[in-house]
Amino acid sequence: MARYVDAVNAGLAARFDAPKNFVLGHVGDGNLHFAIAVGGDSPAQREGVEAAVYEPLKAIEGSVSAEHGVGLEKKPYLHFVRDDAEIQLMRTIKMAMDPRGILNPGKIF
Repeated sequence: MARYVDAVNAGLAARFDAPKNFVLGHVGDGNLHFAIAVGGDSPAQREGVEAAVYEPLKAIEGSVSAEHGVGLEKKPYLHFVRDDAEIQLMRTIKMAMDPRGILNPGKIF
């Protein structure tokens, strides 16, 4: 976990001047949460923060989501940690469990 946090911090430092990253989470199950400040909240800044957080996951076979599932914000980053076959399987399971799309509507899983 420490190497992942280091990689996130390096990605933030490469993209922003003086970013601040406060890490908390569930150490027992490897679920981390970041509170990151980069001096603004423009779409470009948000995209840079998300890239710094999600890109290092592939190398450690991590996940973009844990107990909350994958909704809209993390959808563009799911491919960092799941291949097309895995994503299709997730969609198939969702469709089997919720064929009318009434559970968590608008979310991918």
